[in-house]
Amino acid sequence: MSTDLVVQTEVTERIGRLTLNRPEKLNALNKALLRAIPAAISDSAKYDVLIIDAAGDSFTAGADLDEAQEENEEAELYQEMTRAVRQFEGLVIGQLHGYVIGGGFEWTLSFDLRYAAEDTTFKMTESEVGLPISNASTLYLPLLIGGGRARELVYTSRDLPADEAETIGLVNGVFGSEELAAEVRAVADDIVENKSAMAIRLNKKGFNSAFPVDDILDFEAVLGDLANADSSEEINW
Repeated sequence: MSTDLVVQTEVTERIGRLTLNRPEKLNALNKALLRAIPAAISDSAKYDVLIIDAAGDSFTAGADLDEAQEENEEAELYQEMTRAVRQFEGLVIGQLHGYVIGGGFEWTLSFDLRYAAEDTTFKMTESEVGLPISNASTLYLPLLIGGGRARELVYTSRDLPADEAETIGLVNGVFGSEELAAEVRAVADDIVENKSAMAIRLNKKGFNSAFPVDDILDFEAVLGDLANADSSEEINW
Protein backbone atom coordinates (compact mmCIF):
# COMPACT_ATOMS: atom_id res chain seq x y z
CA MET A 1 0.00 0.00 0.00
CA SER A 2 1.44 3.30 -1.08
CA THR A 3 -0.13 6.57 -0.05
CA ASP A 4 0.91 10.14 -0.60
CA LEU A 5 2.26 10.21 2.97
CA VAL A 6 3.99 6.82 3.15
CA VAL A 7 5.44 5.41 -0.06
CA GLN A 8 6.00 1.66 -0.15
CA THR A 9 8.51 0.19 -2.57
CA GLU A 10 9.77 -3.35 -3.03
CA VAL A 11 13.55 -3.57 -2.94
CA THR A 12 13.59 -7.34 -3.44
CA GLU A 13 11.02 -10.07 -2.85
CA ARG A 14 12.17 -10.21 0.78
CA ILE A 15 13.08 -6.57 1.46
CA GLY A 16 10.58 -3.72 1.52
CA ARG A 17 10.99 0.01 2.02
CA LEU A 18 8.68 2.59 3.55
CA THR A 19 9.43 6.26 2.92
CA LEU A 20 7.84 9.01 4.99
CA ASN A 21 6.76 11.57 2.44
CA ARG A 22 6.02 15.02 3.90
CA PRO A 23 9.35 16.59 2.94
CA GLU A 24 7.91 20.11 2.83
CA LYS A 25 7.12 19.72 6.56
CA LEU A 26 10.31 17.83 7.47
CA ASN A 27 8.05 14.76 7.79
CA ALA A 28 6.34 16.22 10.84
CA LEU A 29 3.88 13.72 12.26
CA ASN A 30 0.35 14.97 11.69
CA LYS A 31 -2.62 12.70 12.38
CA ALA A 32 -2.84 11.52 8.79
CA LEU A 33 0.79 10.40 8.75
CA LEU A 34 0.47 8.84 12.21
CA ARG A 35 -2.43 6.75 10.91
CA ALA A 36 -0.74 5.88 7.62
CA ILE A 37 2.46 4.48 9.17
CA PRO A 38 0.99 1.51 11.10
CA ALA A 39 -1.20 0.60 8.12
CA ALA A 40 1.82 0.61 5.80
CA ILE A 41 3.86 -1.53 8.20
CA SER A 42 1.01 -4.03 8.49
CA ASP A 43 0.70 -4.13 4.71
CA SER A 44 4.41 -5.02 4.47
CA ALA A 45 4.08 -8.24 6.46
CA LYS A 46 5.38 -10.43 3.61
CA TYR A 47 8.91 -8.98 3.88
CA ASP A 48 11.69 -10.35 6.06
CA VAL A 49 13.29 -6.91 6.34
CA LEU A 50 11.59 -3.53 6.21
CA ILE A 51 13.72 -0.41 5.75
CA ILE A 52 12.12 2.83 6.93
CA ASP A 53 13.52 6.11 5.60
CA ALA A 54 12.19 9.56 4.75
CA ALA A 55 12.12 11.99 1.85
CA GLY A 56 13.67 15.44 2.04
CA ASP A 57 16.04 17.00 4.54
CA SER A 58 15.03 15.14 7.72
CA PHE A 59 13.69 11.82 8.91
CA THR A 60 11.10 13.60 11.07
CA ALA A 61 10.77 16.85 12.98
CA GLY A 62 8.40 15.15 15.43
CA ALA A 63 4.85 16.29 16.14
CA ASP A 64 3.26 18.65 13.65
CA LEU A 65 2.81 21.77 15.75
CA ASP A 66 0.71 23.42 13.05
CA GLU A 67 -2.07 20.90 13.64
CA ALA A 68 -4.51 21.19 16.52
CA GLN A 69 -3.62 18.63 19.16
CA GLU A 70 -6.11 16.25 20.77
CA GLU A 71 -3.83 14.83 23.41
CA ASN A 72 -5.44 11.44 24.11
CA GLU A 73 -5.85 10.68 20.43
CA GLU A 74 -2.30 11.78 19.67
CA ALA A 75 -0.83 9.51 22.35
CA GLU A 76 -2.78 6.52 21.04
CA LEU A 77 -1.66 7.17 17.47
CA TYR A 78 2.01 7.36 18.48
CA GLN A 79 1.72 4.15 20.45
CA GLU A 80 0.13 2.39 17.48
CA MET A 81 3.31 3.11 15.48
CA THR A 82 5.39 1.39 18.14
CA ARG A 83 3.00 -1.55 18.36
CA ALA A 84 3.14 -1.95 14.57
CA VAL A 85 6.94 -2.25 14.64
CA ARG A 86 6.73 -4.85 17.41
CA GLN A 87 4.07 -6.83 15.56
CA PHE A 88 6.04 -6.88 12.30
CA GLU A 89 7.62 -10.35 12.41
CA GLY A 90 10.71 -9.50 10.38
CA LEU A 91 13.33 -6.87 11.14
CA VAL A 92 12.71 -3.13 10.91
CA ILE A 93 15.77 -1.08 10.00
CA GLY A 94 15.79 2.70 10.36
CA GLN A 95 17.70 4.72 7.77
CA LEU A 96 17.90 8.09 9.53
CA HIS A 97 19.09 11.53 8.51
CA GLY A 98 18.66 15.20 9.38
CA TYR A 99 16.46 15.78 12.41
CA VAL A 100 15.03 12.88 14.43
CA ILE A 101 12.94 14.69 17.01
CA GLY A 102 10.45 14.08 19.83
CA GLY A 103 7.85 11.42 19.15
CA GLY A 104 9.62 10.47 15.96
CA PHE A 105 12.82 9.85 17.92
CA GLU A 106 10.82 7.76 20.39
CA TRP A 107 9.37 5.67 17.58
CA THR A 108 12.81 4.79 16.19
CA LEU A 109 13.76 3.24 19.54
CA SER A 110 11.43 0.34 18.74
CA PHE A 111 13.27 -0.41 15.47
CA ASP A 112 15.42 -3.52 15.44
CA LEU A 113 18.39 -1.69 13.93
CA ARG A 114 19.15 2.00 13.34
CA TYR A 115 21.73 3.55 10.99
CA ALA A 116 22.26 7.28 10.64
CA ALA A 117 23.83 9.77 8.29
CA GLU A 118 26.63 11.95 9.67
CA ASP A 119 24.32 14.99 9.64
CA THR A 120 21.70 13.40 11.91
CA THR A 121 20.65 15.17 15.10
CA PHE A 122 18.52 13.44 17.72
CA LYS A 123 16.54 15.37 20.32
CA MET A 124 14.00 14.48 23.01
CA THR A 125 11.91 17.65 23.18
CA GLU A 126 9.29 16.42 25.65
CA SER A 127 10.69 18.13 28.75
CA GLU A 128 10.74 21.41 26.82
CA VAL A 129 7.09 21.17 25.79
CA GLY A 130 5.75 19.82 29.08
CA LEU A 131 5.08 16.19 28.20
CA PRO A 132 6.36 12.83 29.46
CA ILE A 133 8.09 10.53 27.00
CA SER A 134 6.04 7.70 25.52
CA ASN A 135 6.27 4.93 22.88
CA ALA A 136 7.82 2.71 25.58
CA SER A 137 10.79 5.08 25.64
CA THR A 138 11.03 4.73 29.41
CA LEU A 139 12.14 1.16 28.66
CA TYR A 140 13.80 1.31 25.25
CA LEU A 141 16.04 4.32 25.81
CA PRO A 142 17.72 3.03 29.02
CA LEU A 143 18.10 -0.42 27.44
CA LEU A 144 19.95 1.07 24.49
CA ILE A 145 22.17 3.65 26.16
CA GLY A 146 21.95 3.10 29.92
CA GLY A 147 19.83 4.75 32.57
CA GLY A 148 22.11 7.70 33.31
CA ARG A 149 22.47 8.78 29.69
CA ALA A 150 18.75 8.23 29.06
CA ARG A 151 17.75 10.49 31.93
CA GLU A 152 20.21 13.17 30.84
CA LEU A 153 18.84 13.25 27.28
CA VAL A 154 15.24 13.38 28.49
CA TYR A 155 15.75 15.93 31.27
CA THR A 156 17.95 18.33 29.29
CA SER A 157 16.39 17.94 25.81
CA ARG A 158 19.84 18.60 24.38
CA ASP A 159 20.87 17.91 20.81
CA LEU A 160 22.56 14.53 20.30
CA PRO A 161 24.79 14.40 17.20
CA ALA A 162 25.17 11.22 15.17
CA ASP A 163 28.74 10.46 16.19
CA GLU A 164 27.85 10.57 19.87
CA ALA A 165 24.70 8.52 19.20
CA GLU A 166 26.89 5.79 17.73
CA THR A 167 29.38 5.97 20.61
CA ILE A 168 26.69 5.45 23.25
CA GLY A 169 24.93 2.68 21.33
CA LEU A 170 21.82 4.49 20.15
CA VAL A 171 22.57 3.74 16.50
CA ASN A 172 24.35 0.75 14.98
CA GLY A 173 26.41 2.75 12.51
CA VAL A 174 26.99 6.22 11.06
CA PHE A 175 27.83 6.86 7.42
CA GLY A 176 28.21 9.72 4.99
CA SER A 177 24.95 10.89 3.46
CA GLU A 178 25.88 9.48 0.06
CA GLU A 179 26.86 6.09 1.49
CA LEU A 180 24.03 5.57 3.98
CA ALA A 181 21.47 3.94 1.67
CA ALA A 182 24.00 1.51 0.23
CA GLU A 183 25.27 0.56 3.69
CA VAL A 184 21.75 -0.09 4.98
CA ARG A 185 20.95 -2.10 1.86
CA ALA A 186 24.08 -4.18 2.45
CA VAL A 187 22.91 -5.01 5.97
CA ALA A 188 19.46 -5.96 4.72
CA ASP A 189 20.89 -8.10 1.90
CA ASP A 190 23.19 -9.93 4.32
CA ILE A 191 20.28 -10.70 6.65
CA VAL A 192 18.01 -12.15 3.96
CA GLU A 193 20.76 -13.97 2.05
CA ASN A 194 22.89 -15.38 4.86
CA LYS A 195 20.68 -15.63 7.95
CA SER A 196 17.80 -17.93 8.81
CA ALA A 197 14.49 -16.11 8.42
CA MET A 198 12.94 -18.39 11.04
CA ALA A 199 15.76 -17.74 13.52
CA ILE A 200 15.50 -13.99 12.96
CA ARG A 201 11.75 -14.01 13.60
CA LEU A 202 12.03 -16.26 16.66
CA ASN A 203 14.84 -14.14 18.10
CA LYS A 204 12.79 -10.98 17.60
CA LYS A 205 9.85 -12.65 19.32
CA GLY A 206 12.17 -13.56 22.19
CA PHE A 207 13.43 -10.00 22.55
CA ASN A 208 9.86 -8.68 22.40
CA SER A 209 8.70 -11.05 25.12
CA ALA A 210 11.55 -10.21 27.51
CA PHE A 211 9.92 -7.01 28.81
CA PRO A 212 6.30 -6.00 29.50
CA VAL A 213 6.16 -3.34 26.79
CA ASP A 214 2.37 -3.30 26.59
CA ASP A 215 2.16 -2.57 30.32
CA ILE A 216 4.74 0.19 29.92
CA LEU A 217 2.78 1.75 27.05
CA ASP A 218 -0.34 1.70 29.21
CA PHE A 219 1.45 3.37 32.12
CA GLU A 220 3.02 6.00 29.87
CA ALA A 221 -0.50 6.80 28.66
CA VAL A 222 -1.48 7.44 32.29
CA LEU A 223 1.50 9.79 32.64
CA GLY A 224 0.32 11.60 29.54
CA ASP A 225 -3.14 12.03 31.06
CA LEU A 226 -1.55 13.51 34.18
CA ALA A 227 0.44 15.98 32.08
CA ASN A 228 -2.79 17.16 30.44
CA ALA A 229 -4.74 17.43 33.70
CA ASP A 230 -5.42 20.70 35.47
CA SER A 231 -2.14 21.63 37.16
CA SER A 232 -4.05 22.48 40.32
CA GLU A 233 -5.29 18.90 40.67
CA GLU A 234 -3.51 16.71 43.15
CA ILE A 235 -1.67 13.78 41.62
CA ASN A 236 -2.31 10.53 43.46
CA TRP A 237 0.07 7.69 42.65
